[in-house]
Amino acid sequence: MRRNLVMVLALVGCKSEVDLLQELPDVAIPNQVDIEDTEHTDAIVQVTTPRVDVLWTIDNSCSMSNEQDELADNFPFFMDYFEGSGLDFHVGVVSTDLDNPNQRGKLQTGGSGYKYIDIDTASPITVFQMMATLGTFGSGTEKGLGASFLALEENRDTFNAGFYRDEASINTIVISDERDQTQTSLITQPEYIDWYDGLKRETDMRSFSCIVTMSGFDAGTAYMGVTNQIGGIIWDIQSEDWSDVLERLGIQASGLKREYFLSQLPVESTIQVNVEDVTGALLEFSPAEFDDTGAWVSGDYTYNPTRNSVSFITYIPNALSTILITYTLESKLQGGDTVVEAQ
Repeated sequence: MRRNLVMVLALVGCKSEVDLLQELPDVAIPNQVDIEDTEHTDAIVQVTTPRVDVLWTIDNSCSMSNEQDELADNFPFFMDYFEGSGLDFHVGVVSTDLDNPNQRGKLQTGGSGYKYIDIDTASPITVFQMMATLGTFGSGTEKGLGASFLALEENRDTFNAGFYRDEASINTIVISDERDQTQTSLITQPEYIDWYDGLKRETDMRSFSCIVTMSGFDAGTAYMGVTNQIGGIIWDIQSEDWSDVLERLGIQASGLKREYFLSQLPVESTIQVNVEDVTGALLEFSPAEFDDTGAWVSGDYTYNPTRNSVSFITYIPNALSTILITYTLESKLQGGDTVVEAQ
């Protein structure tokens, strides 16, 4: 009873104008929003790293003529995401040959006069094609891990000075039809992973990709192991069409994203995807449809419930576009609009 009296006095002190003896109104019935009908929008900005360094490490042994031609012929697909993009890029080439002192992790010019191409290089595709066509007289003991290590470490501030930048992302791509044979006295695979991982503080500032033999004695197991640990693209060197992998590598290196992670769990059937382009245009997209064999038939994007992400199939939003993903919440957590960067 005393406790109730104290509570009443407290109320009188705070709200003296209230007549405590008046008849109280009926208790209001809360008009609760059905949480299952609550919409949420993730607004994800397509951002890129403003500076990008790309190191191609290319096998120049006797069996690599066709592969070097494939790279040179399809390189325009890679450069589509650099030319005219405003990115400050460096793209260079080293061979897997550590026996020749003129190669051994040193950037190759191919007679072009350039150690690497950048935003100011005239005819950058032609120059790269000269760099990448290394010939097939290199060492048959391929050492791609060692070559890229020397390029980015031992030769960084000497022969290769200017290529590697602390503030830029680093993307290494190895092409070889043989296994890596880097001597352990130079660097082991675990040591390479630790070293490469430590080059940048943010995980999205470095990648390691490889186009290699996928199985058998000559499989690029070491290269694939590094890719799996660091993050990147693994591609079969025996593939007849290199345009797709060069495009994917270009997207990855440029920092543009096709996959966008949702901040909350959606009711999948309610997902709507739009993109507000840098021009101000609002673009609408539809979910993808597939036939009985799993082949893509129509539509623009897929939803992956395991990753809780939406991925475009062919479309790539321009830098600084905003991807708007609206959906009904599956959880009991209500949220407003959220602005995040692409992951």
